[in-house]
Amino acid sequence: MSGTYSVERLRQVISSSLFLASNLYRRRSDGDLQFDGARPAEGWHGHGYFPRWLWVLAHGRLRRVRIWKHRWRPRRGGATCHSRPPDELAGLGFCTLVVVLKLWAWLDGERGVHQSRQALGDLEARGEPRTVQRWLRRLLPHAMEIQQAVRLAVIERCEPRPLEQLFPTGLSPPDRLVRRHWRDPPPITILWRALALLLGGATRLDVQVALLLAEARGGMTRH
Repeated sequence: MSGTYSVERLRQVISSSLFLASNLYRRRSDGDLQFDGARPAEGWHGHGYFPRWLWVLAHGRLRRVRIWKHRWRPRRGGATCHSRPPDELAGLGFCTLVVVLKLWAWLDGERGVHQSRQALGDLEARGEPRTVQRWLRRLLPHAMEIQQAVRLAVIERCEPRPLEQLFPTGLSPPDRLVRRHWRDPPPITILWRALALLLGGATRLDVQVALLLAEARGGMTRH
């Protein structure tokens, strides 16, 4: 993996997913993870838990864990809802950290998606190229929203210093990205900049990428 940031430095902030980088999950007696979340609103009560499997990173290694998510139901009856962990994307079997790292290896690398080199060796074995291509298509329509959410999360972390101090030379997409024949180039460069801001912000602020991602997603939810 070659590109914008040193692989050695990146590995210090990408080794573990949110279940290890935060206290948002509880460990159940059987070893599974549990996400309690927050009550959606007044008048809702807990309605048990249900499981899902998710690929995550633990100290640089991929693991498939079972997460139990809190289900909620209105007291007057009706449809239930559930609390979604901030590192889970609906319909994807990989946590957001894995998705980000697979996309970054492709977008920031010298090679195409089929030959992209990963920062962590375990990522080579999971997430087929076609799967990563689907992830990109899904995220591109939200590229500007993602970039703004990441930017705000980094700004909150680095205050009172201005963001420009973290990136004094700016974040211009590299030629290796621009010269490729993308179907929709502008969103590609916006998404690259969002990921560059996320990973560069994490390394410069010495914060785990999984935490910064969760904070960015929290900002998107509030807005």
